[in-house]
Amino acid sequence: MKDLILGFKLLKYSYRCRTNVIMLVVITAIGLYMEIISKGTQMLGGFYFMLTGMFAYQMMVYMDASDYVQSSIMKRKLQVVIPVMLSTFVYAVIFTLLIVEKLILIKVYPENASIICNSLFQIEILLFLSMIFCGACYKYFFVSFIVFMVVALTTISRMSSALMVRDVTELLGIGLGGLAVVGYVFIILGGIAEYILSSALYKKDLSELAMNGLIKSLK
Repeated sequence: MKDLILGFKLLKYSYRCRTNVIMLVVITAIGLYMEIISKGTQMLGGFYFMLTGMFAYQMMVYMDASDYVQSSIMKRKLQVVIPVMLSTFVYAVIFTLLIVEKLILIKVYPENASIICNSLFQIEILLFLSMIFCGACYKYFFVSFIVFMVVALTTISRMSSALMVRDVTELLGIGLGGLAVVGYVFIILGGIAEYILSSALYKKDLSELAMNGLIKSLK
C-alpha cells in the first residue's frame, strides 16, 4: 500500500505530467462517448476508456530516464514494482467503472445484452495483451509493437469470427457478472506478466524509440 501511495505521489513529477493528464482526459472522454453512441456494442470505445492504466505506467517509466532515479537505491522499485502496482490498480478501478457502465447499458438496451457482453470480453482480451506489451515495449519498442499487433489482430479476428457463431454468454456459459470476474483475473494475470517481463528486462537500456520525446528534451 505504501508503494502504491508513493506511485500516485510521484506521478506529478513525471515528464510533461500536465500534457499526459490532458491527453488522458481527452482519450477517456472519447472512449466514453464512443461507448454511449454505440450503446456498448463496439469494442474500441471501451478499450479507449481502459487506457488510463497504460498512461499511469508510461508516466512512471518516463521517470526512469532521470539521473536521480538511475542512481537511487530504489531504482528497481521505481522501474519495476511501482509502475506495475500503480497501473494494475488503476486498471482495476477503471474496469469496475466500465462494468457499471455496461450494466446500465444492458438495463437500458436489454436487446443488446449479448453484443455488449461480447464487446466486453474482447476488451478484456485486448487489455490483457496490452499489459504484456507494456512490460516489454519500453526496452524493445519496435519488436514488442510488431508482436503485439500481430497477436492482437489475429486474436481479435478469430474471436470475432467465433462470436458471430455463438456469443460469449453461450460459449463460456456466463453472464455479465462472470465476465466481470474474468476481467479482474485477466488484470491480475496481466500485472503478473508485466512484472515478470519488467524484471527480466530490468537491466536493459530504455528504448530510444519509446522514449524519443523525452530523450530529445534532455539533450
